[in-house]
Amino acid sequence: EAIVAMPVKPKRTLIFAWCTAEEDGLVGSRWFTDNPTVPLNQVVADINMDMIGRGRAEDVPGGGPDYLGFLGADRLSTTLGDRVTTINKQQPKPLRLENRFDWPITWPGYNNIYGRSDHANFARYNIPIVFFFTGLHADYHQVTDEPQYIDYAKYSRIVNFVKDLTVDVAN
Repeated sequence: EAIVAMPVKPKRTLIFAWCTAEEDGLVGSRWFTDNPTVPLNQVVADINMDMIGRGRAEDVPGGGPDYLGFLGADRLSTTLGDRVTTINKQQPKPLRLENRFDWPITWPGYNNIYGRSDHANFARYNIPIVFFFTGLHADYHQVTDEPQYIDYAKYSRIVNFVKDLTVDVAN
C-alpha cells in the first residue's frame, strides 16, 4: 500500500509474492521460481521476511527493541548487502542488524535458515536474496505463538525499513 501510494513509482516493476507451504518443503516458492511470471534473468533480488513480530530480549539471545536478524545479503551480491546497511543507517531510528545465522556453522542455535525459507528457491537460480527475521523464539512453530507477543511498534519499523530497501533496490 505504501509503495502504491507513492507519487513517483520505482523504476523497476515490483512483484509481491506470498508463498505457501514453506514448512512442507518450500512448495510455493519452488513452484513460483520453476514457473516464473517473468523471466528470472530480469529478477534483480528477492527480499524475504518472516517471523518479524517478536525478537525481544526475553524471546531470543541478543534480542531487543532494535534487533533484526538478516541473512544472505552478501552471498550472491555484495551490492545488496551494502544497500541493506546503507538504507538501515538512513532510518529515523536504525535497527541493530545481526547476521549470525548467515553462514553454515556448528553451534546449538544454528538451524540452516538460509536453506529453509522461501528465499532459498530464488538463490538456487542465482538471484540475490536477503531474508529478515527476528529470531527463533521459544514459541517457534508452537501453538503458544500468539499475537499478544508481537511488538507492533518494532514490526512497523521493520516493515518501513523493508519498504525503503525495496524502493532503493527497485531504483
